[in-house]
Amino acid sequence: MKGIKKIAIVGVGFMGGSLARAVLKKFPRVSLWGYARSKKSLTRLRKARVIKKLDLSIERVVKDADLIVLALPVRKIMEYFKVISPFLKKGAIIIDLGSSKSKIQKAANSSLPKSVKFIGCHPLCGSEKKGVEFSKPELYNDSFCLITSSSKSKASQTIKKLWESLGAKVIFINAQTHDKILSSISHLPHILSFSLSKHIPDSYLKFAPASLKDLTRISASPASVWTDIFLTNKKNIIKDIKGFIKILKTYQASLELGSKTQLRKLILKANAKHKKLSK
Repeated sequence: MKGIKKIAIVGVGFMGGSLARAVLKKFPRVSLWGYARSKKSLTRLRKARVIKKLDLSIERVVKDADLIVLALPVRKIMEYFKVISPFLKKGAIIIDLGSSKSKIQKAANSSLPKSVKFIGCHPLCGSEKKGVEFSKPELYNDSFCLITSSSKSKASQTIKKLWESLGAKVIFINAQTHDKILSSISHLPHILSFSLSKHIPDSYLKFAPASLKDLTRISASPASVWTDIFLTNKKNIIKDIKGFIKILKTYQASLELGSKTQLRKLILKANAKHKKLSK
């Protein structure tokens, strides 16, 4: 990575830890630092042996870093723009891994010094699991990474090359379009999974087939992460919820009418859509 000698990761959890493993595997000579927010966190991170250079001082971690990665819940990302700002060197690149982008972009514009470059990133991969102990170097391989900054800047091209070197396919997209798309393909599905898990009586769970486990797998996702995502993209998500309720009502109406024809049409349309998804 030309021009990137020191990388600082703030948020060495599943996503940040996986990025650390992938970077060290691909670029073993890079100086990689990780921030630990507490002594307890420091002990856990040392035990995981993902990053050798760990520190409780955010200043020491980000000082002189060419690239700073904020792998945190969305609101924490916005908070840490202000936290790290006094310690950033001129020309540093800051990226995030957040799942909603418009509010992050606004916060970056207002909080970060003009002497640094912010590049919004969202790798479309992950897990319902939480913690550095579940991190894996191959996580980003064959994934899409959406970059919500202009493709024309030198910093954007540097980050594009970084993601591509880790096996990701990069797509440039603006923050507003990103949030509309992710609401439909990720944020709404998580709400549906959480809702389905809540709906099922506890006494029924012992009979749960594999299909139910598949549908509710992501309902194990951490509340600390998804509360922030929902609240920072609420307008798009509310619109998608209303649209989904309309679809549910068509099933309800077909059942109330006892219409085999209408139910069959609804299911066949879903079958056709799934075929496109599977390609």
